[in-house]
Amino acid sequence: MSLVPALVVMHGELAHALVAAAARLYGPVDDVLVLSNEGLSRDALEAEITLHVAHWREGGLVLTDVWGGSCHVCGALAARGHGDVVVLTGINLPTLVDYLHNRDTLGVQELADRLLLKGQDSIRLQRGAPR
Repeated sequence: MSLVPALVVMHGELAHALVAAAARLYGPVDDVLVLSNEGLSRDALEAEITLHVAHWREGGLVLTDVWGGSCHVCGALAARGHGDVVVLTGINLPTLVDYLHNRDTLGVQELADRLLLKGQDSIRLQRGAPR
């Protein structure tokens, strides 16, 4: 199975910071593309994302921060007509690390489903001291 590519698209410097934090847990992360919306119009952001996903022969993942935000909307628009490109929104550190661990063993759809569950499972509530 080939490596499922990913493009992390987030507001400001969040994508860079998230990938850097993931690298501290996982190890070097040289092959994940990172894009900030900083200074880009919606059209320019969509064009940048489209440029990246157009090269993915077997699909890939566009990982964004906020549902309905410019990164998500432009990712969804750019993914149109590019086959197996999935936009996953609400990415957090556990989700990104799980992606890194499983991107070479799962297909795009199976990996996207797994990451959705991982993201949901990583948000927990604790009241009081741990036992």
